[in-house]
Amino acid sequence: MDITLTFDLKKYQRNKFEGEYIPVHFHYQINDTFGLEKSIRIKARGAFRRKHCSFAPFWLNIRKADIANQHLQEVKRMKIVTHCRGSNEYADYLLKEYLAYKIYNILSPVSFRVRLLRMKYVDTGRKNKVTESWAFMIEPEEMVAERHDALVIEKDELSMRLMEQESMDLVALFMYMIGNADYSIAGRHNVKILGLPGFGSKGYTPVPYDFDYTGLVNANYAIPGENLGITSVTERYFMGLCRDMSKYQPVIDHMENHRDEILEMINSFPHLGKKHKNEMISYLEGFYNLASDPGLIQKQFDKTCR
Repeated sequence: MDITLTFDLKKYQRNKFEGEYIPVHFHYQINDTFGLEKSIRIKARGAFRRKHCSFAPFWLNIRKADIANQHLQEVKRMKIVTHCRGSNEYADYLLKEYLAYKIYNILSPVSFRVRLLRMKYVDTGRKNKVTESWAFMIEPEEMVAERHDALVIEKDELSMRLMEQESMDLVALFMYMIGNADYSIAGRHNVKILGLPGFGSKGYTPVPYDFDYTGLVNANYAIPGENLGITSVTERYFMGLCRDMSKYQPVIDHMENHRDEILEMINSFPHLGKKHKNEMISYLEGFYNLASDPGLIQKQFDKTCR
């Protein structure tokens, strides 16, 4: 999607901690002859990124935009992930995080879809100065729930043991795969929870998001939690349930079955340089090598499982 946002960028940067929306003119160029224009609002989001980023990610509020799309009728706002800072390094971080979402799309349909955006920002506070960068849009959780006829669960006291077993195991192994220890079911930290039809007492389905603190992205600002005992986010740390290999093997087999598809998706991605794609592929191959070891549970998971 090619999108142009026209607004006072300096005002946005100055007010990013205020929690207030500012008006924006939104233009989406659909094709050579047709574009969509709307008056909408945006506000900065993300506790860490608002502090760290010169251009923080934002909520795109479409509640009063009168968009004629039946799937958006219950959606008030959408998450936009921005380039954060104006360097090639940060553009690469964004594209890597986008690909992390695409990997989980391959592994599970109960996942957040993402849409890559080519953004043009017209700064009315600086004589309409134009800058361009990558961004991506994250599917609202209401739309994920609608696709699966599910309910959004807003409870912070749930535990991993109340989740549907195979779904929880897939999330835990996926997070281990991409080197992510920055999540938890309790408190819904970087995880949303859906109640899918028919699950009943079997539990709920976790849906992960926010992958910039992963070894796969390897951002220079990403630091592992002090209590984990690791020095880099590239060190894998397993945070799933303590189970025997027979429980995890079907999920490992599922991930192995999609190995070629995942690696080819990264290798054929046109917007990331070969060096970064090779680093991502090498990191993922490291997971698959570990997962092929029959002693994975004893050597890796038993040390840190819950």
